[in-house]
Amino acid sequence: MKSPKSRNHLLIATTVLLLFCLWLGLTSCAGTPVGQNGRLQVIGNMLCNKQGEPIQLRGMILYDVLWGGDYINTGTFSRLRDHWGCTLIRAALYTEKDGHFRAPEGIPKMKEAVAAAVDTGLYIIIDWHILYDGNPIKYKDQAIEFFREMAGLYKDVPNVLYEICSEPNGDDVTWAGVVKPYAREVITAIREIDPHNVILVGTPFWSQWVDTAADDPLQFTNIMYTCHFYAGSHYGDLRDRITAAMDKNAAVFVTEWGSTDHTGNGILYPEETYTWVDFMNEQQISWANWSLSSRPETSAVLKTTAAPDGDWKDSDLTESGLFVRSLMRGQNTDMVLFADSFESANFIAGGWETENPGIDHKNASDGETFALLNGHSSLTKRFATIPFTNIRVRFGYRTGDTVSGDIFRVEWFDGETWKAAKTLAPSNNWSTVTLELPPEAGNNYDFAVRFVSDFHGTATAGLDDVALIMDRIE
Repeated sequence: MKSPKSRNHLLIATTVLLLFCLWLGLTSCAGTPVGQNGRLQVIGNMLCNKQGEPIQLRGMILYDVLWGGDYINTGTFSRLRDHWGCTLIRAALYTEKDGHFRAPEGIPKMKEAVAAAVDTGLYIIIDWHILYDGNPIKYKDQAIEFFREMAGLYKDVPNVLYEICSEPNGDDVTWAGVVKPYAREVITAIREIDPHNVILVGTPFWSQWVDTAADDPLQFTNIMYTCHFYAGSHYGDLRDRITAAMDKNAAVFVTEWGSTDHTGNGILYPEETYTWVDFMNEQQISWANWSLSSRPETSAVLKTTAAPDGDWKDSDLTESGLFVRSLMRGQNTDMVLFADSFESANFIAGGWETENPGIDHKNASDGETFALLNGHSSLTKRFATIPFTNIRVRFGYRTGDTVSGDIFRVEWFDGETWKAAKTLAPSNNWSTVTLELPPEAGNNYDFAVRFVSDFHGTATAGLDDVALIMDRIE
């Protein structure tokens, strides 16, 4: 047993340590990304931690601090950190929309985002998002004023990185004539106040011409150049630009990418995404994914059922969200890449093809709703399983009022024909089933799974918590 004097010394030491952690704004000094790595720095063409060791950040982009403001809180940020492996938030502040300069409206929300990042020990990019204005010179004076304010607030906060112009674009928006002179003025303004925190500089053609910037670099320390890609639209030629820039000792940060095409919509491109992510991992390039939102676009990672405080189930994540989570975790096996518990009370959110199913709100296996099949009904989900293998279907079901001859079965499509996976035995209580499908279900553009009822009378089948689980083909 410790003496009272020893206990007092221990209490004092513990109190000092706790106060130090609180001063830094960290929930756990040792356990958070910032607590482990401290203030970042650029050494050569690499982003490094306070010890000078290369570091790769992986994170999510708030669609806009105003439009996506519901997810600015410690609950969401903690969830991303602890369950996704997220180390970074990029807080986008659109400077203009519909010709209206709107940045001042978002400044309070930007400050909230930084506070939440500090509280959870995440790095955060303060992003001056000029997508619609295109030319950074248009609001240069306002940008200087904004970043002076941000630098004054956060010069001693190791969590913060500044992105001074996201996606410069337009035929006249060149590196030498527009972006570099703009960057020199804004960076000078920041450096007069904050000499250390990393500054990210957009490059022409929607932040793609990083090699052009590398040919004529800025003469400041702790500077990185940004590159953006969307896997369905950008390929090896853009990776070549990044390689060329890094070969010239330019540090590159992918501050925005998506697993869709450049519109953020359409289909996912898993195979092309893996090519990009493998490349970024090999080069230790940090990245942020578009986007942490529930907007009606494929690249959004959340469904409308996702709680704003981060208390999410798999079924609250879109296919993009589940896929990006697996990438952020570095997970290649046992990946849930589709999940639906029908909490949206419709079949649209899950992308189901339907034949006479309904939604029931009574006695679900989990949550409040489930799919109800009766008579001859079916629910079909199509999902390209390239480049995946070991396809499994997991779901909960129960039946009621069945008689001899009633059938509830699961089928899968191999690209040409439907094949039986399992005929399910009657079950008055919710049962969970996991079906392992044959090898040809994997690596298949035309894969589909279907739940079919062929009932008489009042027989019904409830279906809930459907998930597709798979492994990456290495």
